Amino acid sequence: MDYLILGLLILSPMSGYELQQFIRQNLALICSHSAGSIQTSLTKLCKSELIRWEESRQGNRKKKTFYITDAGRHVFDDWVSKPMQADKVKNMELSRLFFLGLAKPEARIAAIGDYIRQIEEAKAVLSAIQVRFQDIQNESVSKNPELLQVLDFQKYTIEYGIAAAEFEISWHSRLLRELEDNIVSLS
Repeated sequence: MDYLILGLLILSPMSGYELQQFIRQNLALICSHSAGSIQTSLTKLCKSELIRWEESRQGNRKKKTFYITDAGRHVFDDWVSKPMQADKVKNMELSRLFFLGLAKPEARIAAIGDYIRQIEEAKAVLSAIQVRFQDIQNESVSKNPELLQVLDFQKYTIEYGIAAAEFEISWHSRLLRELEDNIVSLS
C-alpha cells in the first residue's frame, strides 16, 4: 500500500478520501481500498517523512492534502526501478483447486462455475476501467504530453488484468466442461 500511495501522490496531491476513492474505482482488484489500510499507510509514510500534508478548509470541514517529499520520491524511484518478482505473485485460491478432488462432484462443478462468474465480473470491472481510462488518457495527454509514458504503463496493467481474466475464464471453462462430461459419463 505504501508504494501505491507514493506513486499516486507523484501523479497528484490527494486527500485520504481522494486516495481511497481512486483506489476503489481503479485499483480495487490489486489491493484493499479500506479507509483503515490507507490511513495506516498515510500515518506510517508521514512518520517516515516520505510524505507531508497541508491542512485547508472546505466550508466547515478541514481537509488534509498529502504530498510526496523528495525522500519519498527517492524511495519510490528505488522500488519502481527494481525488477518485478515472479515469486511474489501468489494465488492462494489455487490451493482450493489443488484439493477440489476431495469435494463431491456437484460441489466441484458449483465451485468452478462460481469462480468463472467471479472472474467474468472482475473482467467487466477492468473493461469499464479501461474505457474510463481511455477517456482520461486522451484528456490528460492533450494537457500534459509528459504523462504519456506513465499512462502507457497504466494501460498495460489494465490490459494484463483483462488478458489474465480471459485466460482464467477459458481455462476454468474447459475444466468445467471436463467435469460435467465426467458426471454424464458416470451416470
